[in-house]
Amino acid sequence: MLSQQKLTDMLSALGRGGKETRDLAESEAYSLFADMLDGRIPALELGALLASLRWKHESADELAGFARALNERIPTLELPPHLPRTVVIPSYACAGRAPNLMPLLAMMLARMGVPVMVHGLYGRGAPAGNMEVFERLGLTACSTLSEAANSLHAGRCALVPTEVLNPALDSLVRLRDRMGHRNTAHVAAKLLDPAPLHSLRLICLADAHLMSRLHEVLLRGPERALLMRAPDEDSFTDPLRRPRIDLFERMSVRTLFAAESGTPPQSHPLPPADDIDATSRCISEMLEGHRAIPHPVQNQLAACLYGSGAARDMTHAKAAVSLGLAHTAH
Repeated sequence: MLSQQKLTDMLSALGRGGKETRDLAESEAYSLFADMLDGRIPALELGALLASLRWKHESADELAGFARALNERIPTLELPPHLPRTVVIPSYACAGRAPNLMPLLAMMLARMGVPVMVHGLYGRGAPAGNMEVFERLGLTACSTLSEAANSLHAGRCALVPTEVLNPALDSLVRLRDRMGHRNTAHVAAKLLDPAPLHSLRLICLADAHLMSRLHEVLLRGPERALLMRAPDEDSFTDPLRRPRIDLFERMSVRTLFAAESGTPPQSHPLPPADDIDATSRCISEMLEGHRAIPHPVQNQLAACLYGSGAARDMTHAKAAVSLGLAHTAH
């Protein structure tokens, strides 16, 4: 627990602006975010800290400390031992420039035998987006962790509200509406891991500088994760152009796909990004084999199959995707 003097010192260090701003050490960031999550930071100081971190930009040490504090407060899910790693997907975005086909990716993975957990805001004040798409496709959110575990054991995609995983994180993320911009909790949520060493975290970012810092963070630990650029704040693979897809594990990184240049033509125009009904219909048509799945999404599906251990190598993963799509078409 931070003393009032230590909290004041942190506010002074983070809020000076310009070259006078000092990054927190990982241990300081850990203590700070632990106090945020445990409700020990007064409201005035909390707002000032979150705003200062937002405009300073979180360093790699700070992100590592925030992630450690958060994951110590996330319950560990009991996962099916006979299945591949669970793919953990954060979903906190508002509508962006491109339709978010993440629900398609999640449901295709589940159909191919890979457990999938999607976590994000749900209910009051949540941004319109993926959770509504899932509902229109017949999936509902889990109200308890045991319900989520049952869904994973049954081979279904588990939708887990942030509030179920950690109510304090849920509250911090929802401050976006009052503060007018995202805060550190949005970034920390991307690093949430309910199954250490038994998961594949799928992390997408639009901010190139934040990607660089997360790249450094992911190289520090043994956990497995995929990292890639996205067209929007929290969206998944650009359906028009594949980003570079990197796989991190055991303090090393390997590029599974290089970034595409140019924009390949689309045989079927995609729906507007903010049209939930049209996006749901589009995904349903793709799942039923009545509409082609964009090639960038197929590549991300292959990366997830390999990263989760469902495929022994990338050649096997690509073949499994082609076979799965052929089966869907019939």
